[in-house]
Amino acid sequence: MPLTKEDTLHFKGVAILGMVLLHLFCRLENLPYTPLIWIEDVPLIYYVGLFGDMCVPIYCFCSGYAHYLLKRKQPQQYSHRIPGKIFRFLVNYWIVVILFSVLGLIFDESGSIPGSLGTFAGNMLVAGMSYNGAWWFVTTYLFLLILSPLSFRITEKVPGAILALISGVVYGIAYLFRFNFQITLGNTVLNWLWNQLVLLGTSQFPYFLGMLAFKYRIPEKLRGYFNGRKHGFLKLAVMIGLPLAAFIGHSIVQSMIVAPITAMIVLMSLTLADLPKWLSSGLAFLGRHSTNIWFVHMFFYLTLFEGLVFYAKYPLLIALFMFAICIGISYIIELIYKPICRRIG
Repeated sequence: MPLTKEDTLHFKGVAILGMVLLHLFCRLENLPYTPLIWIEDVPLIYYVGLFGDMCVPIYCFCSGYAHYLLKRKQPQQYSHRIPGKIFRFLVNYWIVVILFSVLGLIFDESGSIPGSLGTFAGNMLVAGMSYNGAWWFVTTYLFLLILSPLSFRITEKVPGAILALISGVVYGIAYLFRFNFQITLGNTVLNWLWNQLVLLGTSQFPYFLGMLAFKYRIPEKLRGYFNGRKHGFLKLAVMIGLPLAAFIGHSIVQSMIVAPITAMIVLMSLTLADLPKWLSSGLAFLGRHSTNIWFVHMFFYLTLFEGLVFYAKYPLLIALFMFAICIGISYIIELIYKPICRRIG
């Protein structure tokens, strides 16, 4: 059977866990926490944070898989439902912008949040998102959603291996422009458009892989192959050995260019795993709150409440403190968001 809603919640739970660990602990200088385990002169938690850069590829994969599934199920209605999906997503985002603008008026002595009326409008209109660096993916996700009917047609017509190869090459080129050969154009609008194009280029590869995964029924084939009794040891090796090898490999090759590869390995492991109930429930819980955690977590260590979570001192306590705050805020956001969505249908 295709991936279930619970499967995608597990994926999103792992993604948001990786995102938070990446942002908190992927640093080697001026550490604001006390590491407990070191590998020579590098804290182990740094490598754990580095491995978390799989977060965006996982989100993109989930989006590609879901969009292809919905387009297959609702070929005529899908395009007409895109504006509603965009609006509901933006309502969630706008609630966060307004909520933290109010908190900024109270707690931000620098005045950068909410800043001027133009700054606030830029954040609301997803054109100049200065409040929170993690919001860069908001516009990228919206572009992926808007372009999803075209992406579906491309995935339908182009053979999978060729599409994956072309998409991978585009990813590599966009990655170089994003991190190695940054270009500044002479116009603010052109700069913004170029930046969005580059970000889209680094996100479309795992997005297309998600579409291809549904088209070729890859999760079902993986489960069908490995769930046989004769493949029990091989399944265990894939579930545990491959992610461990990916973790070690990424610790050696510390470039984010490998993030889509590590993400696909982790997703394959999760697809095959028979998770214990407590772990399944925990990941699904994080998955349900993942969008709000993504929207708000940076406020509690970098911007509005700078360094707040680092008062917990030790990595495990810092991570627990961060998730406790973000999930509490997420419940508040949901209290506002759900009635609005019910009202607008």
